[in-house]
Amino acid sequence: MNRLKQLRIEKNITQEELAFQLHTSQQRISKLERHLIPLSEPMIERCVKIFGVTADYLLGISDVQVEIELGISCPNEVPDVQLQEFLYYFGALDEKKRELLLGIAKVIADETECYRKRSGL
Repeated sequence: MNRLKQLRIEKNITQEELAFQLHTSQQRISKLERHLIPLSEPMIERCVKIFGVTADYLLGISDVQVEIELGISCPNEVPDVQLQEFLYYFGALDEKKRELLLGIAKVIADETECYRKRSGL
C-alpha cells in the first residue's frame, strides 16, 4: 500500500480532508495514492508535518517513521548513524523483546553509574 494512503487511513481522514489540509484537490490525492503523479517537495513537507513522520518514511525510502533526537552527554557520544540504526532495529522488535532490551540497558546504565561513583568520575 502507498505510504500516503496508509498514513491517511491510520489517521482516519478522507481524501477530501487531506486535500483540504494540503491545499489541493481530492482528485490529486487519489492520483498521488495510486502513484500516477509524484509528490512535490512542498507537498512532502506538508505531509511530514501533518502525519509526524520523516520524509524518507513517507517516500518509502526508510521504515523509520520518526527520528528521535537524544542529547547524549558523555565523552564517547554515539554517532547519529549508530543511534538511528539501533532505533530502527529496536522498532522492529516485539513488545516482549523491547522490554527485555530496556531491562538490559537499565542494568548497564546502573552498573556504569556505580562504576563512576566508585572511581570518583
